[in-house]
Formats: sequence, C-alpha cells, structure tokens
Amino acid sequence: MNQNPMLLYKNHRSAAREFNRAVPTPGVMNNKLEALKILAHNILAEISSLSQNSEIATQANVDLTSEVQRYEIDLIRCALTRTGGRQRRAAALLGVKPTTLHEKMKRYGLLQTDSEREANFEEV
Repeated sequence: MNQNPMLLYKNHRSAAREFNRAVPTPGVMNNKLEALKILAHNILAEISSLSQNSEIATQANVDLTSEVQRYEIDLIRCALTRTGGRQRRAAALLGVKPTTLHEKMKRYGLLQTDSEREANFEEV
C-alpha cells in the first residue's frame, strides 16, 4: 500500500494538532491554577461581602460615599477576576484608563505585593 506522501503528511499534521490540543502544557496548567486560586480568593471575599451587606440592610443610616466605594471595589475585583488579574484588560472592561484603575486600586488597598498574594493563595 503506497500512499500519497502529501496525504500522509496531512494526516500526520492533523494527528499532531489533535494531540497538542489534548495535552495541556505546563504553562497552560500554571495559568489555570493561578486563575482558580484568584477565583477561590474572590469567592471568599464575596461571601464576606454578603455578610457585610446583610449588616448594612439592618442599619438605619447608610453612608453613600462608603457604599459607592464598596461597590467600586467589588466591580474592580470582578473585572480583575474576569481578566485573570490583567489590569489593562480590566480597565478596558470597566471603560476607564489603566492609570485610573491603578490609582483606584492603590486608593482602596487592592494592590498586593507578591508575598501578600502568595500568602493569600496558601490560605485558600
């Protein structure tokens, strides 16, 4: 059975592409693990936020400024989660300049050092 060399090459390339899609590379696995860690951390923050929301609902007086800040923090965290922590993409998602997002993150204490980030992930 002598097959056409071009057909053999095409079949080989197709099989190689399928194999490469099926086997995740270490970099892809690390990115997925990192995204899962960020997601788990943010889920815990959301749970904490829900308990704070129930406390606010029972308060007679609500400070609009602090509520707007809390809402903005939640939006920023959500955008960062959706973009895998990429500030430029999160800024585009929120419709603000990257410098504006960075300043807001600094103001609200959302910027973490590498050691703080690692400590948070170890807790999860």
